[in-house]
Amino acid sequence: MDIITTQPDTIPEKKKKGKKMKQKRYAVLSESDKNLLLSLHQFIYMDTDFIHQYIMTDYPTKKTLTQRLLRLKDVGYLVSFTVPIDGMSRPANIYTLTDFGLQNVEQLQGVVKWNPRWSQRVPPWYQHQLMLNRIVMKYTKQAEQIGLEVKEWIPEARATWQYTNDKTDVIKPDGILVFGGKGSNDNIGLFMELERSVAKRQNTIKKVIRYNDFLNRDKKILKDYDMHVGFEAPISDWRVLFIGGNEPNTRKTINDILSIHNMDIKAPILVASKADVERHAFDPIYHHILSDDPMIKKEL
Repeated sequence: MDIITTQPDTIPEKKKKGKKMKQKRYAVLSESDKNLLLSLHQFIYMDTDFIHQYIMTDYPTKKTLTQRLLRLKDVGYLVSFTVPIDGMSRPANIYTLTDFGLQNVEQLQGVVKWNPRWSQRVPPWYQHQLMLNRIVMKYTKQAEQIGLEVKEWIPEARATWQYTNDKTDVIKPDGILVFGGKGSNDNIGLFMELERSVAKRQNTIKKVIRYNDFLNRDKKILKDYDMHVGFEAPISDWRVLFIGGNEPNTRKTINDILSIHNMDIKAPILVASKADVERHAFDPIYHHILSDDPMIKKEL
């Protein structure tokens, strides 16, 4: 287990005029701890099961992991909230960064994008974020099995961009998954839209029109977007993926997009169900809306 022995829990300080000074608590971060902080900056909220399965995998049991998480919380790197989580019979803890934890992320990677409110209270969309996190890791693990590599996950905070002077011209995906062959510069950027609940037709159509407008502008727009986001890996091709939370949502999303008339939609728009993505992310599970028969499933 990659754990560096921590400093003493408390450091006695000199008494001053008969009064005992406050004791300072701190811990030395291991590489595993640092990876946790960086992952929280990407995923915002993570539950203990997710952390144990995907992030801090060097802990043999969830009990020992929980002890470490409580330690990091105690010394000020993390904050936790007890909330209901889909699929769990009772409320559980989710973790996120404190301001001190964020300062450490900034030291590790140089740039941070964070809303302080995320550390203060749990927003209504936390369930959506937890579901999205698992989808990203499903892609990551399945890519490894077939010789591909998820090279980067760009969260919404970094992916959002106003691409013209018009305030309505904003792309705001749930995130961008960048993947390709190991060592290859030919990578695909996948704009992801997770429809956890029933999305209104008007909202889906607006998203499609906006992505279509953005991806069919001058190539300089994509270069400017690259500078805005700061992609680590080059992207040679783009896709837009709508993920339905269940089969009815998936079918509704397909029908809503197909209902767009009198518009020249050229952007590669794909639709798939959450269940298919989690099981077979790189198999023929995707409805290519612009194909001759969008109901036939194909690969990415």
